[in-house]
Amino acid sequence: MSVEAMQTAAGFVQQLAGDLNKGNLELPMFPDSVVRIQQTFRAEEVDVDDIVRIISSDPALAARVLQLSNSAAIRGAAEIVEVRQAVIRIGNKLVQSSAVAFALRQAELNEGLSDESRKALKEIWAESVELAARSYVIAKKYTKLNADEALLTGLLSVLGRLYIFMKSLEHEAMDYVELEAIIEDWHPAISKVIAESWNMSEELINALETQLDTNPELQESASLAEVLSAARLVLQHSKSGDPLDAGEYPLLQRLGIADHNEGSVTLDDHAEAIENIRQGLRG
Repeated sequence: MSVEAMQTAAGFVQQLAGDLNKGNLELPMFPDSVVRIQQTFRAEEVDVDDIVRIISSDPALAARVLQLSNSAAIRGAAEIVEVRQAVIRIGNKLVQSSAVAFALRQAELNEGLSDESRKALKEIWAESVELAARSYVIAKKYTKLNADEALLTGLLSVLGRLYIFMKSLEHEAMDYVELEAIIEDWHPAISKVIAESWNMSEELINALETQLDTNPELQESASLAEVLSAARLVLQHSKSGDPLDAGEYPLLQRLGIADHNEGSVTLDDHAEAIENIRQGLRG
């Protein structure tokens, strides 16, 4: 790596450290309506009318919320055609998830990006959907946790990656290999700070902070941290094609996803449920 690239990377890391110290990280390219929704949910008592008003002010977001409420993963007996009905049907956590998924998708579609940047953002968007779908299924099938909150945890886990990548676009000399190393080191902490600013639950925030830990600290019962870590393990091995050996990861045994001697752990038995969530988030 050239001296210039090293200096650029060092300066970028200093900028990230400064942003973290301020504790108020604003996500570039996030629609105002999405930010307002997260801020509204920070109140002790959430007013449904406020949420409906914000969603309705953005036709594209409103369409996404309606799509999710009528998706195979959520839908009831009757089709939902009004935003208020959709908000009531899917609940607060899925409203937040729908808004975040919408924002991630919008970032990828931004016309001002280069083809390379759009490809990178598409990968971040795809990872968020895959982690969310697997987190939802693991929480629902193997724990007593709120599966909707697990889904939201999976989506939010990539916010640090998104923030770092978007900020890196301000540094033209940034080396891509160096950027990947910076993302790996910094994205859990940044995801955590963003979640804190949105007043997410302490358990969710902890899951984001420890998301790269393959053996999270054992709690009295299953935690969001364990669910997210398990989802990431399953996804990584699914992408690489390498068998996931339960004997190497006590986490998978604790959650009941696999037995100790199971040499190739997958969530194939839940493929339909995962696909339903995937399609619901993609819209």
